[in-house]
Amino acid sequence: MFGTLYGSGDVVSTSYAVATIATLALAALALVGLTWTSSRWRVPLALSAIALLAAGFAYLDAGKVWLAQQQMTAAMRYAGWFTVVPLQVAAAYFFARCLGPVSVGVFWRITVAAILMVLTRYLGDAGFFNPTLGVLLSMAFWLYILGEMYFGSMADWVRKGTRPVRLGWFWMRLIMTIGWAIYPVLHFVDVVIGVGQAPAVLVLYNVSDLFNLITVSMIVLAVAGQESY
Repeated sequence: MFGTLYGSGDVVSTSYAVATIATLALAALALVGLTWTSSRWRVPLALSAIALLAAGFAYLDAGKVWLAQQQMTAAMRYAGWFTVVPLQVAAAYFFARCLGPVSVGVFWRITVAAILMVLTRYLGDAGFFNPTLGVLLSMAFWLYILGEMYFGSMADWVRKGTRPVRLGWFWMRLIMTIGWAIYPVLHFVDVVIGVGQAPAVLVLYNVSDLFNLITVSMIVLAVAGQESY
């Protein structure tokens, strides 16, 4: 996408380019971080790095489509979400797992919930059933994940950790609560109101994705680095 000329006024292309460069650069940083963090923190950090890589390549493909056609479908975004969201949730599980033996059942439940959270919204947007039903089901799976993070065994073990661990977990949960809340809002504007994949909607999606993914990944890296020394 970077070999194709676009004007400064093409905010959508700019947002895709920024998202691509930022996620790939920070994925490289997270991968380098694996060399100086202790072994117990390497799984959540590696998962965060892979999520960043997947997002970077998804933005790269989406940017190429936009430059070629000056239009976008929701399918491009879901292609990235199907990989990135479960990886991010899995990273949160293994973050807590560094503090104690959190049941593997929790991992499978929240990972499946993350997949279904994306799948139900996709099926609604694709017209397999009512889009509003799709987003409501998606929100139910999202709330289940948050319930595990706030009240489940993951939270119990994190509370026994050091102050940096507790603070990192606090901000991760907050981002996955408030940051992820933008998606039902954008879905309402996109599908229910019928604005569609308008440039402003695409930019808001990109900014939200970038903030939610990068911030959580950098929290994992910061905590892993601090707990390794």
